[in-house]
Amino acid sequence: MIDVNAEAEKTLLNLDCKVEYYYPQKFNDLPVVSFYNLTEKPDFSSDNEEDIQSGTVVVDVWADNPLSCGNIGLQVNRLMKSDGWEREFSRDIEPNGGVYHRTMRFTKYFILEEE
Repeated sequence: MIDVNAEAEKTLLNLDCKVEYYYPQKFNDLPVVSFYNLTEKPDFSSDNEEDIQSGTVVVDVWADNPLSCGNIGLQVNRLMKSDGWEREFSRDIEPNGGVYHRTMRFTKYFILEEE
């Protein structure tokens, strides 16, 4: 089994902003990108062994202006795609208290090595 959060974090740490697991602890140091594992499941098995696993992560961009939020969203998409993730979904969430928020969903298939 692959730790999907670790795989997503490895990719997202190449961004030029702070990256946090699940939800930002503070909103006074923007921009920040957060992520969490939405689902992971076996996708192909043979001889009672899991051979391929898929994982879906939610990536959220939090920024203090819409332009920054959009630009970071483009960077996230480029980085994730370059590491084999497929974007399934992206949308802006209504701003709250001057914080702009874009949520994105990415899926990747992992070929598992024999243990």
